[in-house]
Amino acid sequence: MRVRVKLYATLQKYAPPSTEVGEPFHIELNGSTILDLVEQLGIERELAHIVMVNGAQVEDMSQKLESDALVVIFPPIGGG
Repeated sequence: MRVRVKLYATLQKYAPPSTEVGEPFHIELNGSTILDLVEQLGIERELAHIVMVNGAQVEDMSQKLESDALVVIFPPIGGG
C-alpha cells in the first residue's frame, strides 16, 4: 500500500534525501498501521509525538491506514 508522508523538524532526517521539510513523499508501506509506518521509517515511537492522518490527529498508533492517506508526523517540541 502506498501512503504519503510529511515529516517536520528533527524528523526530517528520516525523509528521502533532497526532501524539503514538510514536503510530502510517497512510501510503499510494508504493513497497514501507523506504527508499521513509523517503524519502517526508522523513527523511534516516542519521537512520533503528534501524528495526523488526512488532517485529523490520531492517538492510536495501531490505527490502520488507507491507500494514499496523508500522514503528518511531528516530534516532541520544547521551548522556553
